[in-house]
Amino acid sequence: MTISDTSFDNGPARGDTNAGLAEQARQVASDLKQTASTVADSVTSAATQEADEIANAAKDILTDTTEKVKSTVSEQKIAGAEYLDKVARAIHRAAGEFENDVPQAARYIRRAGSELSTVAKAVRQRDVRELITEVEDVARRQPALFFGSALILGFAALRFLKSSTPSSAQITADRIRTPAQS
Repeated sequence: MTISDTSFDNGPARGDTNAGLAEQARQVASDLKQTASTVADSVTSAATQEADEIANAAKDILTDTTEKVKSTVSEQKIAGAEYLDKVARAIHRAAGEFENDVPQAARYIRRAGSELSTVAKAVRQRDVRELITEVEDVARRQPALFFGSALILGFAALRFLKSSTPSSAQITADRIRTPAQS
């Protein structure tokens, strides 16, 4: 038996099978591509929707936070203006103490009190951004005046805080006078 005597039949049946398998593979690939495209579209749509929801939530949080900050700044601005008015009134009272002994000093002290009252009025009426801009301008133009004013305001704030809190000696005296309760 020779090789030429042995033959393998690759007839039409096998060719049809290969063509059918190739067509099935193309169909499966097409279906897979369509399914992948549909899934990708769904994922993209869901991601876009989630991103929109997150962006809206962030905008809401930002709006709420901005309103709270504006409210707090406004309250602090009013409190600062009231404090400046109190200091201005204290300065005017101090000017009265100097009136008899040193009238010229009393005039300067009154003028300082009046200027502080003007500043308090400006703090009440102006926007915070305007106030910050003006303070920065003064600090650039007249740094010595700015630092001197900051120093004086610091001393005034310290004095105010000391006078508003009771001393430890006062607290101890109050405890001694109050009988202990069982």
